[in-house]
Amino acid sequence: MWYINGADGDVPWQPERRVPPSFSHLRSVAAALDGLGYFGALSTARETVALIGDTERLRFMIPEYPGVKPPALLAEEAQVFDHYSGGRLIYNQVNGADPVLARYGRFAPKAARYGESEEYWTIVRELYLDDPCAFEGRHFRFGPRYKPPIPGPRQAGGVPVWGTGASPEGIRHAVEVLDVYLSFLAEPRSLARTFGAMREAAAAAGRSIPVGVLASVIVRDTDAEAWQHFEWQLSQTDPAEMARLADRNLRSFGFGPLEQMASADPQVQSRLEHLRAGRIPGREQLEFAPGLAAGLTTWTSGEPPFDIAGKGSGNYLVGSPERVAALITELSAQLGIDTWILSGWPLAAEAERFARQVVPLLDVRPYEPPVLRKTPAR
Repeated sequence: MWYINGADGDVPWQPERRVPPSFSHLRSVAAALDGLGYFGALSTARETVALIGDTERLRFMIPEYPGVKPPALLAEEAQVFDHYSGGRLIYNQVNGADPVLARYGRFAPKAARYGESEEYWTIVRELYLDDPCAFEGRHFRFGPRYKPPIPGPRQAGGVPVWGTGASPEGIRHAVEVLDVYLSFLAEPRSLARTFGAMREAAAAAGRSIPVGVLASVIVRDTDAEAWQHFEWQLSQTDPAEMARLADRNLRSFGFGPLEQMASADPQVQSRLEHLRAGRIPGREQLEFAPGLAAGLTTWTSGEPPFDIAGKGSGNYLVGSPERVAALITELSAQLGIDTWILSGWPLAAEAERFARQVVPLLDVRPYEPPVLRKTPAR
């Protein structure tokens, strides 16, 4: 899978280097991903339904904060999307950061939000599959269906829900809710512990949940050229803005200010010191394993940059096609990874480079179309 977003360009975390946002650009990226054979795209919550007509089989994973929309509304939106797309919708369940959710009028603490989410996604699945009944639960209540049902098809079992959650509450929630468990590309030993804890909890509940990893990628003909591009992007980055984002986003995730942040990992501590000194870290501070580096992405605006919080957000695979293919193959075998959701900028250009140069070196499963059923008469 790949990533699609309106913020694009060769250094898209710098506003002056972004492609002017336009609907035509989004459509061209979606069409490119579809033509290159990608299974799907992690997209945004707003424009994606308008991209259906530019694609034939590309699946779209759309992020949603549980509870921001009423369950019946989200289920109806999913029915409309699948009616026009032939069942190509996937939901990305996002627990969210407190400041983001406050904007949408949601003020429950993180642990409580997981309880709301379990009820929410259970209801959404039932409503999507045309349950017409009223409901009154712990967190949500609504009346019976009044309007005629939206035409099908429906995905068998409901719209798949993919998502993350590494805390004990998050793992319990994942076992109850998720069809695929996701994580950013954290340091492999840390990732193994996270996946191990989730798999142990899933096994205790009689489930086996596939896992996926989100990462960014820079592929060039040689390792040296790939690292040259990685370092060039860093050279175009504003240190003061990265320090500002680091401070704001650390606070939003409960870590405290940048000035007080410390890490037991000497390499991460060096990144923090660079940011505090008004400098961008270099490869020496960012490459945490051969071909793996902490970097910047378009979601750096909402996450601590350079993985200073240890979440894996913004981490990269960097190297030649052979190097990147070997890393993906090795990590997939070592950690049992089923799906990779990748990004690189500019989006279409890097997606094409990866599809042409790396995918032929990988053991990729054939495209799996959604399993559909007709809408039952009600």
